[in-house]
Amino acid sequence: MTRLSDARFGPSAKRLANLSDKELLEERTRRRGEQPSKESRPTWKRVKQYLANLELSPGATWPEVERAYNRLRERYHPDKHEGHPERHRTAQELTESLTNAYQALRRYFQQ
Repeated sequence: MTRLSDARFGPSAKRLANLSDKELLEERTRRRGEQPSKESRPTWKRVKQYLANLELSPGATWPEVERAYNRLRERYHPDKHEGHPERHRTAQELTESLTNAYQALRRYFQQ
């Protein structure tokens, strides 16, 4: 039986300890059958737009991003607008946009 540390991974057939973070992520994605992300880390131009979506300046820190996301998510939550179909639809679109910005910024800050 082969030990995991001796096994070969990826197209380059490297050992687990020799894989870069990017190669490890690609191998994990391949084994799960997922499609690789087209944008693993957003560009600085997109980061500035995501921060603007969360009403933050370009120098914001991760805790500020989390606070802004939670504050805006609470403010625009679709459940608060159940009685008004147009407002409800708009709130859904806004919260989806906020969530996309938050997830992209999380990828940016984690790498």
